[in-house]
Amino acid sequence: MKIKSNSPALQGGFTLVEIAIVLLVVTILLGYTVALFPIQQELKQYRSANQEMEQIMAQLVAYAQINGRLPCPDTTRGGSTVDGFEDPDGPDDCEAFFAFLPGRTLGIDGDYNAAGNLLDPWGQPYLYAVSEETSSDGDVDLVTVNGVRNEGIAVAIPDLFICDDSNANGNDDDCSDVSGNDVVLNVAAVLVSTGKDRGNVNSNIQRENTDNFHDGQDDKVYIYAPRSDRPGAEYDDVIKWLSTNVLYSKMIEAGQLP
Repeated sequence: MKIKSNSPALQGGFTLVEIAIVLLVVTILLGYTVALFPIQQELKQYRSANQEMEQIMAQLVAYAQINGRLPCPDTTRGGSTVDGFEDPDGPDDCEAFFAFLPGRTLGIDGDYNAAGNLLDPWGQPYLYAVSEETSSDGDVDLVTVNGVRNEGIAVAIPDLFICDDSNANGNDDDCSDVSGNDVVLNVAAVLVSTGKDRGNVNSNIQRENTDNFHDGQDDKVYIYAPRSDRPGAEYDDVIKWLSTNVLYSKMIEAGQLP
């Protein structure tokens, strides 16, 4: 004989209380996922920027190994047009030493805008600086074919600096000019992404990475710092640099330097 029971504990399905609890848990989990999405997206963009910029730095080294020099930036100065290609000023100089990355000169396959700018994950052009150090014969060592070879690696010392802080903008020659500490000295080239804020936050430490571009300054200082949203010290730039040791050792490997 079968025993029938009307007890909820013995019947199939859920009670209204159980359904309400399940819905509450699902709502909490969905809310948590939605809240995390912007953070996950931001981390993904920074990982992508880091990978792209590492590849660009490798392309710069390869270019120097093949050509015996680094490329000039892509600029609008001197009547030049931004098109993704470098803009030299004769065989031993550049129209500008800080402007856009010459992505097409380097042969980089990436996301370009209509003007020929290679874009970072936030849709902004990558910026590029190369050392303006001039040799005894007046040529700019790093952008002149065989310029470093002719001058000698002990003398052809790049003049860009990576610092950890800045309290000023202008014609800064080293980290002491911006009351910052040295991170790397004698840097040959610098690559800049303005990060998530697309360069719209005008803090001193971020402006130091673009003041050459905006003001035409003869500035040798760039800032590498932890990401921060502190008022007056906001920083979300991504920068990479090419040190003298890495560049010259790679050029020696390729036979471009003795």
